[in-house]
Amino acid sequence: MINFVCKLISIMARLKIIFVLLFSTLFGNLLNAQNFKAQLLGGLNVAQVDGDSYGGYNQPGIVGGFGIFRKANEKYNYGFEMLYSQKGSHKKTNEDDPFIFKLRYSYICMPLFVEFKNLGVSLKKVTLRVAVSPNLKIASKVDYGYGWNYNSIKPYEISGLVSINYKFNDQLGIMLRHENSLLSIGNPAQSQFYKVNRRGLYNRLVSFVVSYDLK
Repeated sequence: MINFVCKLISIMARLKIIFVLLFSTLFGNLLNAQNFKAQLLGGLNVAQVDGDSYGGYNQPGIVGGFGIFRKANEKYNYGFEMLYSQKGSHKKTNEDDPFIFKLRYSYICMPLFVEFKNLGVSLKKVTLRVAVSPNLKIASKVDYGYGWNYNSIKPYEISGLVSINYKFNDQLGIMLRHENSLLSIGNPAQSQFYKVNRRGLYNRLVSFVVSYDLK
């Protein structure tokens, strides 16, 4: 219990530093540059974990936060997001296979992205966003059917993200995203459910996100 509290305090301290640095830097730029815009983001994840021996996007979760982006020119934007994102895995059970297996992970995600615009005459409302996201773990647990237990994975994740975005108007839009861990989030030797040939676990998820640009 003491170790858990110490880890929680350490995580909160790191988050505080990150938030202060990002807010002071980027919101300062917003006040001094009219071509910076803020964006609210919220939606649903459907996730799985590559390497846990079970396939299928069976684990739902929420994703939400905000983004800051700059309109560089007519071809592209660039910026970053600050998101809370739930990931994990959920094995479906049946009469022939009643074994329970669940993974639950929560992260603070900070995608750094480039967004490509003007993809074609018939695609004026569509953009493509490509990002690399450093993610900080804030919770992880596993259930084998005997209740939730702490699951030790790496305190960070690096993921790649691709998003296809459609704008209904100047402010409201919808995003279809695919995200995958670029590096393993766990050591195969640390747990019985890792596939040896995968050498670790990799988050994989699809997200449906509504975006709202602030004026």
